[in-house]
Amino acid sequence: MSNQIRIPHTIPIFMLALSRNELFKIIDFLLTQNTTYRRKFKGRVPLSDYDRRTLLSFGMPIRKFLPYLLSIVKPETFLKWNRELKRKKWTFDHKGPGRPRKDPVVESLILRLAEENIWGYDRIVGELLKLGHIVSPEFVRQILKAHGFPPSPERNNLSWKQFLSAHWNSLWAADFFTEEVWTMAGLTTVYVLFFIQLNTRRIKIAGCTAHPNSIWMHEHAKRFVSSLPRNKHRIILIHDRDILFKPFDAAMPKHVCRIVKTPPHAPQCNAYAERFVRSARTTLDQFILFGERHLRNVLKAIERHHNYHRPHQGIDNRIPFDYPYPDFPAHPPDVACESDLGGLLNHYFIKDRAA
Repeated sequence: MSNQIRIPHTIPIFMLALSRNELFKIIDFLLTQNTTYRRKFKGRVPLSDYDRRTLLSFGMPIRKFLPYLLSIVKPETFLKWNRELKRKKWTFDHKGPGRPRKDPVVESLILRLAEENIWGYDRIVGELLKLGHIVSPEFVRQILKAHGFPPSPERNNLSWKQFLSAHWNSLWAADFFTEEVWTMAGLTTVYVLFFIQLNTRRIKIAGCTAHPNSIWMHEHAKRFVSSLPRNKHRIILIHDRDILFKPFDAAMPKHVCRIVKTPPHAPQCNAYAERFVRSARTTLDQFILFGERHLRNVLKAIERHHNYHRPHQGIDNRIPFDYPYPDFPAHPPDVACESDLGGLLNHYFIKDRAA
């Protein structure tokens, strides 16, 4: 066996001819240089995986001297790098064969069928088979459970969305909103009662008062019923659980109107009414209102514009009441504008046509 000494490739050639005393001086200089650098360079030294592996390859053969040589990390950290390097060498991905994941298209179809219906697992499997997808009831159960769907017996009740869809043509909603009005007594809160027909977005502003007592509510219940078309099927009226509606509900004939109350603290269940309130406030906020009469005049203008002039995105940008839409596009000189409330509500139409 040869006694030839292995020379590291990182040692400069000129150092091979140096004496021991000269080598000691070079080592002392390198240590001093490193100490000076560390004193100027504050904080943790950022090291990559490559840097760690390089330091390990040169440091482990002289590990008993590391406590005297290391300055960028603690000796314990250096040994920790070595342990992690050995552990990574024997780390493999243990991926068993398992069952392949189903197509996300199938998963989305299962969720859609469960959301739009109250079917059980077997019925959903049958519907998917009609669509060319073969799955098991257990797979359907796992998908629905992962997304928080209860078992089918607990989903027998209609969701709020399904309820609205099933009764769309007969649905009305009622709600209040308040507006601050200046009166002789100072700033006074006035309550505004309104109704909205959901499928047409038609608005009825019933009235406004600073004192919505039972007599006032009873009177407006009668007026609302008398405004409904005769010989029509029974309507469904949605409103929240405000105590102001108690005398109103008592005055509504059961054969004409069925009352449905929204869940507690769920304004989103009366979203169409809430949307009208936001729309009305964009106009009302532009006014300093003096007295209830002033407020009523502004509300009449808002109601008229909403019902006869304003397109609504929820009904394909149509207008709630019949509007004489033109057969041909208008030219700019033929377009006129009708303004209301000082230009806050603008309606554009073709000249020589009903505004």
